[in-house]
Amino acid sequence: MNQALDALVTAIHRAPRSGVFTVTGGGSGLLSTLLGVGGASATVLEANIPYAPRSLHDWLGAQPAQACSDETARSMAVRAFMRAAELGGDFGFAVTASLATTRPKRGALRAHLAFQDALSTRTWHVAFEGSTGGRRAQERTLTTVAVEALGHALDVGTAPSVPETHAQGDEALAELMLGRRRRIGDVVFDAVLPGAFNPIHDGHRQMRADAERRLGRRVGYELSIANVDKPLLDYRELNARLEQFDAGEVVLTHAPTFIDKARVLEGVVFVVGADTMQRVAESRYYGGAEQRDAAIEELAALGCQFLVYGRLDTGAFKTLSDLTLPPALAAMSSGVPQSEFRNDLSSTALRSP
Repeated sequence: MNQALDALVTAIHRAPRSGVFTVTGGGSGLLSTLLGVGGASATVLEANIPYAPRSLHDWLGAQPAQACSDETARSMAVRAFMRAAELGGDFGFAVTASLATTRPKRGALRAHLAFQDALSTRTWHVAFEGSTGGRRAQERTLTTVAVEALGHALDVGTAPSVPETHAQGDEALAELMLGRRRRIGDVVFDAVLPGAFNPIHDGHRQMRADAERRLGRRVGYELSIANVDKPLLDYRELNARLEQFDAGEVVLTHAPTFIDKARVLEGVVFVVGADTMQRVAESRYYGGAEQRDAAIEELAALGCQFLVYGRLDTGAFKTLSDLTLPPALAAMSSGVPQSEFRNDLSSTALRSP
């Protein structure tokens, strides 16, 4: 290690910050560099290397679309931040890389780095196309950039000479992310259309308008920072999704399941598609059939109802009448016939190239 990098690592260890580190595909040099300088216990609470696809899936709670991407780096950093909070720390740092190897590579040789704390999401991108020296040289370059990026994020060093992004949060969002707050949004809705809204589209808007007409009440959008099937949203992703809405039409929650949403919003009508309604009935989201049935009983006690719209699912259009639901859940659900409403737009299809 050169003297300048050694001095920067020493400054990082002296900073009053500690966190969890996670790397995959490359970046192990960052860990050995941090641990190779005295005082590392003040900075490093925990480090892991989820190298295998199953390991990365388990770490994130979902399979990423691509292991080496900006999005995956941010998800890893958020997961590391949440773990750091459990251990008394205050940041997460992640590296995901695609470096030279003996196997053919999909896409360019590159690395994505991310830093997450209570008030910010930062990312950096390193491109290795045209570099010489093979994997060892790439790992050395990545180590230097990662240490510089960490030092910059902790306000003890200058920014590395690579592309960087910075998204800002605030105290309320930090409390929401950490689960210390249940919702943000002063408007109280009697009915909500929950979703990831990645992106929002005319299908959502038309469903909302139709639901308002049927219910005779205002329907808001509900966006949860946490999702049972996806990693927690970072600030860059969250800010981008919130920008899609007009003021006062969305409530932001930390409520990944419908029983969580019901406890936060109390007595609302959930406006959902048939695909979502089927997931509400699946026992795997509750830990078993007995827990599911108890949750459905609580949903009913809270006064919740479901207005269910048909959805195109694996080539077939399905409505509420096509679903097999527990009787108690079916009793609080009303379906919209295909003849009265159909819109096959989907966020997944819109994201596809």
